Amino acid sequence: MERSRMNLPKGLDTLCFDKDEFMKEDFDVDHFVSDYRKHVQLEELRGDLELYYKLLKIAMVELINKDYADFVNLSTNLVGMDKALNQLSVPLGQLREVLSLRSSVS
Repeated sequence: MERSRMNLPKGLDTLCFDKDEFMKEDFDVDHFVSDYRKHVQLEELRGDLELYYKLLKIAMVELINKDYADFVNLSTNLVGMDKALNQLSVPLGQLREVLSLRSSVS
């Protein structure tokens, strides 16, 4: 999934950091911490990060629950797919030989 298409949970307005920092291509943990520790105590930053982590976990569970049927159907639809792919290997090998002969004749 593209980073620009990801939607992070809104979060609380009282967080001491901007959640969009995490979505930057060049996000660096050390830089993030050093920047925000200039403005708030490390304990407050840690507390806000823990709170936001909990929000992210809740959002992930909600997303999985919303699309749970799709997740289950995906695994169900893949059952037996390996047999179907194995059955295609012989005809594809023959096709490769035909194409190779055709290019040789050309």
